[in-house]
Amino acid sequence: MPKLFLLFEKGESVRWLGHLDILRTFERAIRRAQLPIAFTAGFNPRERLTFISALSTGITGDHEPLIIELNEDLPCIESANRLNATLPPGFRIKQCGIITDEVSKTLLKSITQALYATICSCPIGTDSVMIENAIENLLALPSLPLERQREGRSRQLDARPFLYSLSLEEFAADTNRAVITMTVGQGESGNLKSVEVITLLSQFLPGIKPRKTVRRMMLDSSGQPISLSLELVN
Repeated sequence: MPKLFLLFEKGESVRWLGHLDILRTFERAIRRAQLPIAFTAGFNPRERLTFISALSTGITGDHEPLIIELNEDLPCIESANRLNATLPPGFRIKQCGIITDEVSKTLLKSITQALYATICSCPIGTDSVMIENAIENLLALPSLPLERQREGRSRQLDARPFLYSLSLEEFAADTNRAVITMTVGQGESGNLKSVEVITLLSQFLPGIKPRKTVRRMMLDSSGQPISLSLELVN
């Protein structure tokens, strides 16, 4: 069966929607768009759509990957236009392409990193040199102990293997706001949240706090964007 590969935007107006809300939003949009969607088997059939990586509540996304399985051929641009006509404000299909089952399986395994940008508030008196020094000091550490809480239990892990890059993109002295970009692990092999990275950075820059985060794109194991020939959606 043909599969649609889509890159969509989750915008500011829907940033507080969780993954299940996003799933239901797309299921409704697909039905309204009357796409020839394939369904799972069993007593409770569901539409065959796969989000390669769930986006956390409160985080926006510029190029979020989604795979939709169809039961008949349909041009990807037509499919994307139909979806854009039925998706609520805040969601928009930006690129699309048709992929095979083999490519689909490869994509699911190959995407292990993500590029984030986080807007942070900094203490009064902070300058760009201080931020860059803090980043340099953090990256120089051989290990980054991190504690995670889940269901009342704490777990210790080393975050260093999952922090691939960290840099200051922009600093506005008049508002004490900084844009910090980072490439972190994402997926079954290990993941790291942007808020966790900023928490680790606060060891060297006390008072820095994350305010807003966007996931700009998903990356493969070599840190490269998804290498597919996709069509732009107007």
